[in-house]
Amino acid sequence: MDKEEKKIVDLYKVSKLSETQIALRLKVNPSRVRWVLKKYKVQKRSISEAVRYIHITKFKKKEFVLATKLTTKQEKLKLAGSMLYWGEGTKKGYTVALANSDPAMVTLFVRFLREICGIDESRLHVTLHHYQDQNEELIKKFWSKTLNIAPKQFYRSHTHLNTKGSYKKKSQYGTVSVQYSDMVLLKHIVSWIAEYSVLGQRSSVGRAVPL
Repeated sequence: MDKEEKKIVDLYKVSKLSETQIALRLKVNPSRVRWVLKKYKVQKRSISEAVRYIHITKFKKKEFVLATKLTTKQEKLKLAGSMLYWGEGTKKGYTVALANSDPAMVTLFVRFLREICGIDESRLHVTLHHYQDQNEELIKKFWSKTLNIAPKQFYRSHTHLNTKGSYKKKSQYGTVSVQYSDMVLLKHIVSWIAEYSVLGQRSSVGRAVPL
C-alpha cells in the first residue's frame, strides 16, 4: 500500500469522509478512490451511514455523546426514557421518533434525550399534529416553551381536517412528534429496551400465573 492509497483508506475508515470528499481533498478522480477501497476490501457504508457521516463531516453536525457513570437519578431517567420509547417510539428506520399529546410524558422524553443520550440540540425537531378548530400558533408556542425547543426547529405542522370538537379535550395541545435523525442512537435505545425486557422476563420466572 503506497502513501496515497493509505491516505484514501484512512480518510474513509478513520475520518469518515465520503468518496467524493476524499477525491476533492486529494485532488484525484473519484474512480481512483473507489478502486483503492475495492482493492483493499473496505466495506462500503449503507445509505443511512453515508448520510449520517455527511452531516457530521460536511455540515459539522455534532454526534451524540452518551452519558456514562450514571447517578441513581440518571439511571431512573434512562429507564423511564427507554420504557416510554418502548411503548410510544418508532423502533425501525433511521430516526428516533416519539409522538404523544401528554406534555409531561414528552418533556420527560426530551430530558432523556438531552441528559442521557447527549444529543446535539440543533438536530432535535418537532412536528405538531392538531385539529382544524385549534389555534396552531398558540399550540406551537406552548410546545416550544414547554420543551425548550426553538420554533425554527419545528417542521411544517400537520392539520387533521374534517374533525372538530370531540377530540379537543383529549388533546388540548394537539400531538407532537419529537424526532432526532440518527440511526446509531436509535440502535442504542432499542438495545436498552431489549436489556430491560430481559430483566422483566427473569423476574417473572417461577411465579404462578393467576387464574
